[in-house]
Amino acid sequence: MVKRPDPERRREDIADAVLRVIRRDGIGAASVRTVADEAGMSTGSLRHFFGTQSELLLFAMELITRRVYERIARIEFSGEPRRDVRTLTEQFVPLDGDRRAEMDIWQAFVVAARTDPTLAEVRDRTDREMYEGFLRATSALGERGLLVDGADAEVEAMRLHALVDGLAAHGVNHPARVDTARIHAVLDAHFAALLGPDGNSR
Repeated sequence: MVKRPDPERRREDIADAVLRVIRRDGIGAASVRTVADEAGMSTGSLRHFFGTQSELLLFAMELITRRVYERIARIEFSGEPRRDVRTLTEQFVPLDGDRRAEMDIWQAFVVAARTDPTLAEVRDRTDREMYEGFLRATSALGERGLLVDGADAEVEAMRLHALVDGLAAHGVNHPARVDTARIHAVLDAHFAALLGPDGNSR
């Protein structure tokens, strides 16, 4: 007997087709028909899994977010706060091909979210969760007396969030100028200013 693919696995396969189309041709090209062609299925078959283009894009956007969280969950953090906040930060900047692809596609979703309230909810929730993660990290540093004098954990969490957003955007849009070495150099400078001379734990 031929084993039928798991429905959730099939939905992820279709979402991967969405992500390939977006990266190659832009989010405007991710129609039901185009995605069905990319996934090697009929539009009728695709509609068994996603009734509309909006449902399709929403699932794909959620999938990107979930994969980032799953990658972070697999990390064995050291327990040393300075090293761990650096490791966490590096998950949100384009230091390899996978992260570059994620951030390239995420930027397309963020633009689409300006006119799609459902995608905007995912964008806003993800931004809030990122900030909260950075706040937990900077608060832990502050509680251990590792922040430079006068640093405020909330302000530093916002500053770190803004920094990774900027590096992600410039790293995707200007990869020759903002390459891996330059991203590391910017992070080195940021953590040296935040944590003092011993702050570059990488």
